Amino acid sequence: MSSEPNSSQPESAKGDKRRVRLFNVTLKNGIVMSTPGCEERQTLIADLIRVLETSNPDFAWVQFLFVRSNYSSALVRLKNSIHRTKVAIEQPSVDLISGQERDRRELQRDYYRRAEARMMKIDDVVTKPTITMAIQGMWIGSRDPRQTLALPFEHLADEHDSLALFLYRDPRMLLELVDRRMVEDISRYLDSYTGSRVEPPSFLLTPEELPSYIHLPAGNWVGSLNSLSWGTFGKGLIRGNIAGEGQAKSRDDIDTNLVRLLKVPKVEKPLEERDTEPLAHLASTTPRSFELIYSGKKTDVLLAAETAEELRTYVDILDAVYGQLKCEKIDALPSFLGQLPAIVGLER
Repeated sequence: MSSEPNSSQPESAKGDKRRVRLFNVTLKNGIVMSTPGCEERQTLIADLIRVLETSNPDFAWVQFLFVRSNYSSALVRLKNSIHRTKVAIEQPSVDLISGQERDRRELQRDYYRRAEARMMKIDDVVTKPTITMAIQGMWIGSRDPRQTLALPFEHLADEHDSLALFLYRDPRMLLELVDRRMVEDISRYLDSYTGSRVEPPSFLLTPEELPSYIHLPAGNWVGSLNSLSWGTFGKGLIRGNIAGEGQAKSRDDIDTNLVRLLKVPKVEKPLEERDTEPLAHLASTTPRSFELIYSGKKTDVLLAAETAEELRTYVDILDAVYGQLKCEKIDALPSFLGQLPAIVGLER
């Protein structure tokens, strides 16, 4: 499979082909201590679905994969490295001919001017639990790249960096999507920050940012979303075992590690922050995923974990916020992907 048209085909044949785009969403400038979030924490998923409905691609698949992580040692090394570099920049350079000292040009550059703030950010992050988040997906539609770039991730930011969408040409990324794999260890990106900075495929969050990403649609756009199967919002019907508050009802009906929500609770007003607090506890020591699949003008919400037991715990926490969710087992491979050979011209 290739996301590029076959150069040996005539132009008329090329024009008939849809474009397959694989993408990853990560830090725009590779400022690895950044933990981007959103002030309105319950807007992203509704915004994403609205863009999908408006653009109406043949198929779109967006995966949020997240796992609890510990980067304390790497963050301390990163802070020490920034500090050493900052001190070195502050030392005047000496002209080899005249012997005169002069300030280094690096004093006027962004790295030096922001070094102190970034070390303070590390001090803040290192005292908290951390979560590694990966956002990746596939888009099959028209040849206009502006459709994919319209996905609303750029407003997720903090004072250090924001998110951006990067397109990939390597078809092997499809295997990552199907197997729901993510880069869990980004310590080498932290270690290389002061040398050769590159955008890591995953990025760091603290629990307080996680509800910006993992939530069901809520608020202003909900009434205009037509691609979802809506159900009743059952707020407060179940209390999860969060911070010692009672005992969660076991989801014995879940005996698989991948489910689709049969109905999405219709939450027409944003929930109070205290009502969404359980979402900060969604990450586990093994990866979990929250996924949107758009096909045939319909959006499905998928939840996945490594085991059925892990998925039950995951759904229990969501139940604590939205009421008991109705789920069904599905195949790991979306049926639309069977059309890929024809879409990219591999069938004669």
